[in-house]
Amino acid sequence: MDKTKDHDIVHAHGLIMALAFVIFFPLGALTIRLLSFPGLIWLHAGAQIFAYIMAIAGVGLGIWWAKTSQQLDQAHPIIGLVVFSLLFFQPFLALVHHQIYKKEHRRTVWAWAHIWWGRALIILGVINGGLGLQLSGNTVKGEIAYGVLAGIMFVVYVGVILMAYLRPKNDQEGETGEKIGGSHSPANSQAEVMEKRQAAA
Repeated sequence: MDKTKDHDIVHAHGLIMALAFVIFFPLGALTIRLLSFPGLIWLHAGAQIFAYIMAIAGVGLGIWWAKTSQQLDQAHPIIGLVVFSLLFFQPFLALVHHQIYKKEHRRTVWAWAHIWWGRALIILGVINGGLGLQLSGNTVKGEIAYGVLAGIMFVVYVGVILMAYLRPKNDQEGETGEKIGGSHSPANSQAEVMEKRQAAA
């Protein structure tokens, strides 16, 4: 294979997957914590679908490169394929949780499964990204940059989750100004607001 083409494919794969797992999947999950407006759940879903599409493209490039370079037996592609396969179940967990929550207005095992399944896959994806940098022989500066970006996102993610749990429930307000627990519109009913606070990817 042409070395320039090989480098471009590896670079594109790494960039796409880093954007998906370090940026877009976490940001999609944080929208449900940071914002508050009617239809927020669809913004959350749309952001995660966009990240999932990016992951599909990145995995496609990765599989092609790994097969061509005969590295499909390495830890990075194996873990990547496992994570990508498990991602398939996340939308279904979300759908089941959403349907049950509309009836019971409380967290169930499906909610916890959706939350922690998503978090676990994001963490695995980020860690696997580091393994990918090592496998591709990336520069030390590149590895440091990836680690710093992932670390910053981790701190922000954990900080937002802690703030959501620790701040007074009756005083919460979304970024757009809607009061959590308010009833100024049918779309902002108590049950729907609770779902926005409790759902997470």
